[in-house]
Amino acid sequence: MKFSLAAYSTLLLLSSPNSCNLAKAQDSTCSRPDPLEYSEAISLKVEKVGSIPTRTTKAFDYNMQSMDNFDGDTIYFLDQKFGVIYSFDTSTSETKTVLDIKSSSDNIPEGLTLDWDYGSSGQTYKVKSMSQGTSSDEVIVVFTSSTLPPGWTEADSKLPAPGAFGAYVCGGIAWIKDIYRPGVIPDCFNIGAGLTTLTGYDTFYKYTVVNGELTKPEPFFVSESNIAPGHLGGGIVPVDDGRILWSTGDCNVYGTDGMYAPQLDLESCGKILLIDAKSKHSFKIVAKGVRNSQQMRVFTQPRAPKSPKSPKAPKAPKSTKAPKAPKSPKSPKEGRTRNLKSTKSDSHGTKYLAFMDIGGVTAEEVNAVPLHKLLDDSSHIENFGWGRNIDDGKAREGTFYVNAGNGGVLGSEPSCDENAPLGEAGFIQPWVQFGRTFVDFFFAISSLALPTAGTNKLKLLWSEFNTGKILGTDEMFVEGAPPAKSFKIKLYNAEDGELLENDLNDLVNEEELGDEVGYTSRGDPRLFHFPDGHAGVFVERTGALYKLTEMEMKIP
Repeated sequence: MKFSLAAYSTLLLLSSPNSCNLAKAQDSTCSRPDPLEYSEAISLKVEKVGSIPTRTTKAFDYNMQSMDNFDGDTIYFLDQKFGVIYSFDTSTSETKTVLDIKSSSDNIPEGLTLDWDYGSSGQTYKVKSMSQGTSSDEVIVVFTSSTLPPGWTEADSKLPAPGAFGAYVCGGIAWIKDIYRPGVIPDCFNIGAGLTTLTGYDTFYKYTVVNGELTKPEPFFVSESNIAPGHLGGGIVPVDDGRILWSTGDCNVYGTDGMYAPQLDLESCGKILLIDAKSKHSFKIVAKGVRNSQQMRVFTQPRAPKSPKSPKAPKAPKSTKAPKAPKSPKSPKEGRTRNLKSTKSDSHGTKYLAFMDIGGVTAEEVNAVPLHKLLDDSSHIENFGWGRNIDDGKAREGTFYVNAGNGGVLGSEPSCDENAPLGEAGFIQPWVQFGRTFVDFFFAISSLALPTAGTNKLKLLWSEFNTGKILGTDEMFVEGAPPAKSFKIKLYNAEDGELLENDLNDLVNEEELGDEVGYTSRGDPRLFHFPDGHAGVFVERTGALYKLTEMEMKIP
């Protein structure tokens, strides 16, 4: 979610050390995530390898995303605001436009209404998401239409019933009778005031890829969404036998605790859906309590070493080789078959789903869960905590309980209430978490990467929208463990070896944007994966693509 220049200024004001709102959020019974230090052992080399066309480079006037869950050498980049899909051949660095909703090409599905306008770039998704399809020559594209596609009289997964959830907002001075269909945003909202919201339909199509072209669009699923200043999700990953996982977002406006829908098993908002691309209308809710995940990834992690057993009587050895230490898979084959036909485990280890989740004001998260827990036939729904739980009355964000919040209040709501117990039964707590501090003007997590090449110690990377920082951890995911220790990572430009003092935001200035740089060089970084397993980063504002390689820390 991105906001206007005015909204950015508001956020900095609310997040400043002198802000009474931040002081309110830092309740004495709530410790909040610790500030992060720079790693003393790990740094990253940032090497430019290409670029994607951009329609606008003005601050906060864009909305783009990288899509890397594909087989083969091609990955895709979306101009979500303008409805354009670009393919990028990683073997040749060739960029090609494969879909543009303003063209008359026959690969634009008939019957969709894609010329709708909301007024905020960050919530405008004409082309929302994309992933591998049911075979190597098929891809899935998700459009957001203001009308249902032909053959559908209603969405498959729906918003809560009209009028089911009303709410007072802005500290109680305005009433919205249906928070999922708010109409005109009240004037008291910090951002988005006066904009007219609408109901959108995230419509899933299968395309056959022929010589790099997208052909024969076929719809199979529709998810209803609330196009408003809030959380629209969009994370997607293929998992097994034509099925995909999809994050709906909590469908709510900013400032609230998510309300009850994310914790109600019969509601689709705040969920991860398991959708069958081979069968129209078919889906299942497999996880709940997810606020706003825009990126997912299936990864394989070596199995943890077993506890040593009592020694046995010696036998004649079959082999004199010592057991090998577990390694992250780095072969080209492993990179190229990134997420297709995933199962519980393979010869390399156990498979997990990881996803980034944009937080409120308390904790930005990367979560993980064994993949088989989402794919089995059980009726159990994994719970990541967001939203007000009807059984205990608590709403969770990271390892904290949060207050009810105030819709329309940016930067301080919902405030942190108190610490939740680590390892709380019935809830999955984050692999890593971080928060806004007096040191770093963080806004939100923007992406994640789990590289299998180009790294030595790093297990997980993630990026931050506002500062352009890359953060990471060298700790493997351990189910049920407290959040892993994480750190900021110093970045060095591959061209001259110099430290990027303002992290990836320094590279925005290098793209010669001229007057369009304005007063901020924020670029909105999006991490992705190259087919060989290297981590890459796509800067939304400039379209520049970079490869990241771990280095030992430079010692002065």
